[in-house]
Amino acid sequence: MPRVSVIAKTYAKTLFLASKNNNSIDKISDELEVFRKNFSNSFAQELKNPVVSKNDMIKIINEVTSKFKLGTLTSNFFASIVKNRRLNLFPEIHEEFNRMVRDYKKILEVEVVSTVGLNIENIKILLEKSYPDKKILIKHTLSPKILGGLQIKIGSKVIDASLKNHLEKIQKECLLAIN
Repeated sequence: MPRVSVIAKTYAKTLFLASKNNNSIDKISDELEVFRKNFSNSFAQELKNPVVSKNDMIKIINEVTSKFKLGTLTSNFFASIVKNRRLNLFPEIHEEFNRMVRDYKKILEVEVVSTVGLNIENIKILLEKSYPDKKILIKHTLSPKILGGLQIKIGSKVIDASLKNHLEKIQKECLLAIN
């Protein structure tokens, strides 16, 4: 996960608190996702151009948020970040907002990587025992790069039971034995 700037964290926290106070966390989260799917860095750079006046930027972003049918809170939020020429931080703001939502809802995202399809429910049951106060959300990815076995990524923690990892360990041990 990329680092999030202090400015992006501040914007995300402000939006999160406002959405929490309005009981609209899910609605705002959905609206941010709609915007993210249509977001481009070139658009953000164009609005950051000093030649474009703040009034023009606000008109443009209001048209965009209206086209996407975003609510008042989300529209005002985008008007604010555009006015402050911070739209380029949207990907970071979005990521931090989502992290806050997951923390608030006690959701633990886990990534499982394997070479073949797995019964994810068994892994979920084991994780629920280790993290009883969390809702486990598993993202399963197939990757031939690990050769076999699986990897489980929980935040910054990685449980690597892949064949590739085992082969690399054996290779290191052989090299140490030779030297």
